[in-house]
Amino acid sequence: MNKQILIIDTKAGNLFSLQAAIKRLGFDVTILDKPNDAHFDAVVVPGQGRFGTVLKNITANGWLPYLEKLRQSDIPMLGICVGMQIFFEASDEDVGVEGIGWFKGKAEALDFPKKPMVGWAKLDSATWPDAIVYFVNSYAVKDSQYSIAKTTYGETFSAAVRHENFTGVQFHPEKSSDAGAEIIKQSLLKNDKGATQ
Repeated sequence: MNKQILIIDTKAGNLFSLQAAIKRLGFDVTILDKPNDAHFDAVVVPGQGRFGTVLKNITANGWLPYLEKLRQSDIPMLGICVGMQIFFEASDEDVGVEGIGWFKGKAEALDFPKKPMVGWAKLDSATWPDAIVYFVNSYAVKDSQYSIAKTTYGETFSAAVRHENFTGVQFHPEKSSDAGAEIIKQSLLKNDKGATQ
């Protein structure tokens, strides 16, 4: 039986390139705007939209208790771009809006040479040592105790975090060719709890 993957519809972006990328890996994909009782083998929080808007939408649609239950499980979670940032404490994009707060720190407006940062960049990572991936972002978490990859574009920032069953990436793996496909695959398969670089 194929792995059953849930993409949370945050009402803040086009989900179809992400859905197609996951399907190409041989997984079955379901998109839901509200949680239900179905079992999924992994869950993805996608990466388009504003910090405050994404938080507002997932809160209104009842996802916060669902995500907290996932946190206590061994079901892998992947957060992409703003879908990673919302699990930190805050973001400069929407000052005064509290993040979910699983991780200390906030997404900052960094000193990028051009804003937004758009294009390919190499990861400095022991986890994915040769990966060149695609970024589209104006904000990023500068550092985290759970960082497993960094990238430098004007400033060095955290490009990925991992803690227990959660992996978060600042880049867009669904737009990152073979390297991105491998990162999605690794992130959606069960990993050892507490696996950090």
